[in-house]
Amino acid sequence: MHVHRRTADVDGRTRRFLIITPDNPGPHPDLLLFFHGSLQSGNVMRRFTNGTFDELADATNTILVYPDGVDRHFNDCRSILPVTARAENVDDVAFATYLVETLQREFGTARTFACGYSNGGQMVLRLLFDAPFTLTRACIFASTLGEGDNHAPSNPDGYRPTPLLFFHGTADPYAPYEGGVAGLDAERTRGRVLSAPATVEYFAVANGCHPPRDYHPTPDVTATEYAGDFPVELWTMEGLGHVIPSSMATDPRIGPTTDSFRAVDKVRDFFGLGTAQS
Repeated sequence: MHVHRRTADVDGRTRRFLIITPDNPGPHPDLLLFFHGSLQSGNVMRRFTNGTFDELADATNTILVYPDGVDRHFNDCRSILPVTARAENVDDVAFATYLVETLQREFGTARTFACGYSNGGQMVLRLLFDAPFTLTRACIFASTLGEGDNHAPSNPDGYRPTPLLFFHGTADPYAPYEGGVAGLDAERTRGRVLSAPATVEYFAVANGCHPPRDYHPTPDVTATEYAGDFPVELWTMEGLGHVIPSSMATDPRIGPTTDSFRAVDKVRDFFGLGTAQS
């Protein structure tokens, strides 16, 4: 496995990103973009997930890219976003598109997947509307759709059916599982958001899925699966916070975590990484 620190000029500004490459990626490897959360970076996300996604990339011969947001944020799909990336109208859709096209040229990547956590999850939601057909499948951690006018991608009618996986803790202090006002605190609100179940139902309807069924992969998770050609699944993590479970202790301020499972294992299965492409 190799780590490459790169920069590129996109939309008139220098952007930074990390590329994790396996020793032998093969002729047409998968590409996985991982968008970090507020006040993080690509390197922070690598530590925050306990290196589990680096390990996944190496084990499945996947090209993994960690983009860095401007001033540690991405210009996501909510209308209320009091950060530099929004104030300066940073074109993160163009940045993501650049990364996909660049990796296709350099490594011959075929399928493109994305994960995003918190603000990065909102960025993945934006890509689903503003860059349709880019992502083969996607996974969103600790993020839900903005409510009403707070859902404001540039192309609100652009969404096309895409298989989606969601993870959300019921004790999330920043992105409330039941919906309501999201944000780090009262001074840095990100506006009102839908609940995790309502967000998942929205996409299940848009994807033409079958009625849901619940199962319990671990005692502290209720998984709600909407099957179909473009499946949607929500892992409701009972009593957990603003976390990506990875068998590592986290800051108590973001809420409880668990070592009963690693999110990366479900992501690998849902994306089909390391399997032959159809």
